[in-house]
Formats: sequence, structure tokens, C-alpha cells
Amino acid sequence: MTRTESNIVLFSITLCWASSYIFIKNIPSSISPFAYLTMTTGIASLILVIVFFKRLKEFDKKTLQRSLILAAILCGNLILERIGITRIPASTASFVASLNIVFVPLLLLLFNRKPSPNNLLGIVLILIGLICTSGLKPEDTLNYGVLAMAAACLFMAMYIITVDSFTQKSDPLLLGIGQMFFTAIIGFVLWFVEEPKTFFALTYTKEILANIFLLAFFAKAYAYIMLMYSQKYTSPIAVTVIASTEPVVTLVLALLIPNTFGSTELLTSAKLVGAAFIVAGAICAGTDFLSKKNSLDQCTVGE
Repeated sequence: MTRTESNIVLFSITLCWASSYIFIKNIPSSISPFAYLTMTTGIASLILVIVFFKRLKEFDKKTLQRSLILAAILCGNLILERIGITRIPASTASFVASLNIVFVPLLLLLFNRKPSPNNLLGIVLILIGLICTSGLKPEDTLNYGVLAMAAACLFMAMYIITVDSFTQKSDPLLLGIGQMFFTAIIGFVLWFVEEPKTFFALTYTKEILANIFLLAFFAKAYAYIMLMYSQKYTSPIAVTVIASTEPVVTLVLALLIPNTFGSTELLTSAKLVGAAFIVAGAICAGTDFLSKKNSLDQCTVGE
């Protein structure tokens, strides 16, 4: 997979995740985060097992262990994300989730992996854009939904860095299948502790089932398998930069797709300016003109 192909795949994943905020908000609060986690990852696991059944015999002990570690981190992210999204607007949730643009570089510094000059400039521009599009006020930072999304964001940053390491050692497809299976198991155990009746305690409607299936297929089965493959050929910073465009996509979708109550979010000039900063930052971080400029300056000084 080339860098361009990897970026295209990553953007498709961002599209899936951005749209997922709209569909998650369409799931009633009566369905707990554990129930949501179990059903979406359970259906995703079933889809992956059916499609890649012949590959299951290739699992080994190390791959299963790594899949379990990824599942544990993913559970933390998905549960906190579900809690946060139900309490704040979709565009705000997307903004907080995009703070990975800060968390990932900070965590990478612990491994002595520094971002490039273009990455740093892009991160600054993206942060400005995120602040503009979020519409958050200082007092909103104490909002329970915002705090839950921030915690989910930290788990996602840990997940991205861990995936970067594990995909160099194990088959990305097997890791994706394994983590989805273990996530469903962990989710079901937590759901059983919360509500022993589990599946029999819910009232199902066509709307609920449709949203659950869409989330399972696109935001879980497709997105996480392709993320595994993409991260094998790109860096955590690149993944985070492309994912940071998520608020722009979510903003557009939130304007076009009404929620369960038939309402959409409003477009403001601040959100438009913020979107422009995010796109500019993503383009800047995805290039290396500053590094080339520094190299040319050094060559000039040397002469």
C-alpha cells in the first residue's frame, strides 16, 4: 500500500467515524454503553468471521494476546465515547475526539519520537480550527459529556500508538478480527453484570436495529480492519492528522442529517473559519516543505 492509498483509506475511515456520531445520537439512552458496545462489536465480529473464515486458523498465541490488549483499550474508548456523545452535540463530540492531534504527539515524545516542523505547524493550525468549530465556552469544559469524550480521546491516542507497534509484528487482519471479538466479549460481560437479562431487557425497533447495524458494519468492521492495514504503512502522526478533519465532515453531516427528533445543527461563520484552519493544517502536516526549506538553508550556509 502506497502513502497516497493509505491516506485515501484513512480518510474513508474518518468519514465512517464522523458519520457515526450522528447515528450514535439516534440510539436511545435506554440502551446502555455496555449494550451498545456488545451489539455493535458483536455484529462486526460476526461479519468479519463470515467474510474471513478461512483465515481464522492462522491465529497464534501472540496475535491473540495483542488482540486482547487492543480490545481492552478499545473498550475504554468506545464506552466513554458513547457516554460523552449522548450528553453533547455531535459536532462538539467530534471536536473533543480530535484532540488526539495533541495527545498522540505528546505520548510519542515518551518514546523519543518527535514530530516534524510541518507536523507542528499543522497541529497548531488544526487546534485553532478545532477551537473555532467547537463552539465550546470555558465553563463547558466541566461538562460531564466533554470530560467523558476527553477520556475517550486519551484511550484512542493510546490505541493508535499500540496499533502502530503491533501491526509491525502481527497480521493486521487477524489483529482486527481478534480485537473485535474480544471487545464484544468484554462488553457482554460488563453488560451482564449491569443487566443479567442482557438482550431480553431491550425493546427493539427498526430504527434502533438500523442504526446498530450501520455502526457495526461501517464504524466497526470496516473502519477498524482498514485502520490496521493503514497503520502498517504510515505513522501515528499521519493517522491523527487525517482523523483531525473529522469535525469538518461531522459538521457537514450534522447540517444535512437530522437526528431522531428531526433537528439539525446550525452553520456559523466561526465553524466555517474553523473548518478552513483544519483543512489547511491537515495539508500542512501532510507535506514536508518546512523540512526541505531547512535542508536548503543548511546547504546554503555550508556553501
